[in-house]
Amino acid sequence: MERTMTKNEELIRDYQARTAALRERLQGPEARARAADIERDIRALYKEIAVTAKQMTSLQQGVKQLIDQFKTANVSEDESKVMIRSFVETMKTDALGSSTYVAEGWNQICTGQFEKAIVSLTSAVKLNPSDTKAMALLGWAYSYQGMYEEALGVCLKVLQMEPSNDGVRNNLGFVCLKKGIYGEAIEHLSKVIKSGKDRVAVLYAHYYLGLVYLERQMVDDALFFFSKAAMLGPNLIEAYYHLGQVYSMKGMQAAAVREWEKCLKLSSQNWWAKKAAEHIEAAKTRPASGEGPWAAGGEGP
Repeated sequence: MERTMTKNEELIRDYQARTAALRERLQGPEARARAADIERDIRALYKEIAVTAKQMTSLQQGVKQLIDQFKTANVSEDESKVMIRSFVETMKTDALGSSTYVAEGWNQICTGQFEKAIVSLTSAVKLNPSDTKAMALLGWAYSYQGMYEEALGVCLKVLQMEPSNDGVRNNLGFVCLKKGIYGEAIEHLSKVIKSGKDRVAVLYAHYYLGLVYLERQMVDDALFFFSKAAMLGPNLIEAYYHLGQVYSMKGMQAAAVREWEKCLKLSSQNWWAKKAAEHIEAAKTRPASGEGPWAAGGEGP
């Protein structure tokens, strides 16, 4: 790694030196007489830097794909963290604006660097206090860190400025769920569904409502919302995982295993799939009555 950094620094210094030399030639006494040569050298340097930049961008995209693969295989995070990141990664990046801090914060969220994301997005908000996109992402970063009071304050502030922001209202519903304020969670998430303007927000509103009812042991309601989420998002692996959980709580082990097997088919290395595989193994020796260590939702959020 050290050797690579040294080469990069040497390359940058070379470009800087050549640029400075060309600047001196432009300001020198022979600039007019050597105009054609100087123009040729400037064009050549520009083209060389452009090619290098393109190659570096391509390499960066390759590393980003490695990061995505790592996130898929990562099993070190707990359930709440995986749930939050799943929604944020599904948001449209083209709606995040061009601010350097905002783009930086979004990338940090997607790569699991939530503490750094809070720093970046806080800087963005300080520079532009009316940037609701930065504030919305900051709310999600706070949620990931379990800083629910901070997340709540940010969400409420954004909704004062943009009452129809369904993505932020979704986060507010999630925060209320984590704080145990189930009535308000249901109210906010139901508004997102009723609005129907943001397809991704509607999908996750159903999923989060399933979590609310699962937390309250209202398994039939949880079953309805998880089933609806799976229908709206056939690739939403966490919906199948929790459907399996609900069926298990109802003592329907065969149905539970079928849902967990869907997780494995979607992505066997995904965090949810690995949890599902654990449950499938446990189900082989579990009583058919539905009694067991997670019959009451012990694996729930």
